[in-house]
Amino acid sequence: MKLKKVIRIRSVLLAKTGLRIGMSRDQMAIGDLDNPVVRNPLTDEPYIPGSSLKGKLRYLLEWSLGGDYILKAKDKHVYASPDPKDPVARIFGLAPENDERSLAVARERGPTRLLVRDAYLTEDAKEALERTSARGGLYTEIKQEVFIPRLGGNANPRTTERVPAGARFRVEMTYRVLDDLDEEYFGKYLLRALELLELDGLGGHISRGYGQVYFLHPERLTEDQEGWPLKERLKVEEVVL
Repeated sequence: MKLKKVIRIRSVLLAKTGLRIGMSRDQMAIGDLDNPVVRNPLTDEPYIPGSSLKGKLRYLLEWSLGGDYILKAKDKHVYASPDPKDPVARIFGLAPENDERSLAVARERGPTRLLVRDAYLTEDAKEALERTSARGGLYTEIKQEVFIPRLGGNANPRTTERVPAGARFRVEMTYRVLDDLDEEYFGKYLLRALELLELDGLGGHISRGYGQVYFLHPERLTEDQEGWPLKERLKVEEVVL
């Protein structure tokens, strides 16, 4: 097994609706919002963790494939395929069980193919969001909502922090190609997962309108790209080793 080349994918992720990726509550201070977004601790800017993006892509691909992936998900277990050619395990990685059979499959499968970087705001997006700070938080908006029990009761107000619609994030991924099967899986499965992300969403509260995203080519005019096939909205470069 030998690394033949690396495929680098770059794009700009446009938040078509408000985007919310929350931080854990153990990081909150007294007086903070109930539902804050995750932020870079050095700059205080909201960002998209690579783990959030990669995890959602994996989830969508697993559900599109169905079968054992879904059966195990209902049992709250990750499906550990015994097939070294399993696309999900190859692309996204899988920690093997500590037994000879699982370790042999992991050795034959090789390392995780997809690496996903944290996605930070573009410079244009930061400038635009700085102008909105008077209407919400720093680089974000504070959305006021009301929870009304369907079986009756008092309306309960709640506040949620989210990145406003129109914000853009620089996305970069790298995909390792070790053999011809990896080349096939790039187009057959990884691009499918990215397409599914646009149809579904990223972050929390998707069923309530949050998290609709759209990939844009980083070097082309935004207004020209609406309706383009996904592959044309990604900057894909191959680095042959």
